[in-house]
Amino acid sequence: MTSFFEHQKLSFRKSYFRNLIYMASVDGELAESEFKVLYSIGIDRNLKSWQIEELLKDTSPFDVFIPDSFLNRMNLLYDLMRLLFADGIVDDKEAEYIKQILSSFNLESSVFTELLILFKDGTPATATWREFTEVLKATAIEKESIPQL
Repeated sequence: MTSFFEHQKLSFRKSYFRNLIYMASVDGELAESEFKVLYSIGIDRNLKSWQIEELLKDTSPFDVFIPDSFLNRMNLLYDLMRLLFADGIVDDKEAEYIKQILSSFNLESSVFTELLILFKDGTPATATWREFTEVLKATAIEKESIPQL
């Protein structure tokens, strides 16, 4: 029997993964390179192969999933950027989806340009990504502490 918390974790992973599937297919096709990155992310995020296949076949509508924690948001952004560059083509629809995600994370649209630079030569090193997210977090905290008039 699955506990409530196990079910909740699985639900989180599936919702997270649906965002990635949408990103990979928003340009009208799921390229082989995008499929490979998706599959790799699914395994890294503790989904089983059959769950990944099931989610890829699911064509039902879904709401964009926005994680609650900053860390989970940055993990999602990292995975979305990996997918953005997976096929070597940054499509306008994919770029727009990333910008919508950034907006829902309350991040400035200028972050998109920074992300493009960060990922242009491939997936950044863990330390580089961590440094980038720490700057984003500090900026977000600073923004929240400034009184709004």
